[in-house]
Amino acid sequence: MNSKLMLSAALFVKFSAVYAEAPDVQEGLWEITSTASIVGMPSEIPPLVQKQCFTPKSMSPENLLQQNNCKMDSMDMQSNHVSWSMNCQQQGMIMQGSGSIQYQKTSFSGTFDLTMSGAPEGAMGMNTTIKGRYIGRCP
Repeated sequence: MNSKLMLSAALFVKFSAVYAEAPDVQEGLWEITSTASIVGMPSEIPPLVQKQCFTPKSMSPENLLQQNNCKMDSMDMQSNHVSWSMNCQQQGMIMQGSGSIQYQKTSFSGTFDLTMSGAPEGAMGMNTTIKGRYIGRCP
């Protein structure tokens, strides 16, 4: 699997994790760790760890969906728990997925299942766990 495809999927999950307006999360610098596995592949994909500065503008649904050519099919927000299903078109691929995230003020964790079609490798499924933790103020 090429690195662009993996990065696209990881970014998709990361952006999905902060999609909701309602959860009470700390604005600032976050470390997000995504661990993915491809269905049917024996090899492990190394975790992707990124730091992201989240502001109210970067967390807005309009910005996130526009950047990722994604469409939200459904979303259910209950207190600090969000579940969703969505689809995206990126780099000639169609991605459909669903997931859920449990938020706390300075951390979150969740899962995301994604099916991709249109990749040179053919259709594939990916299961991802994601964890985030607040680090501090943005630089």
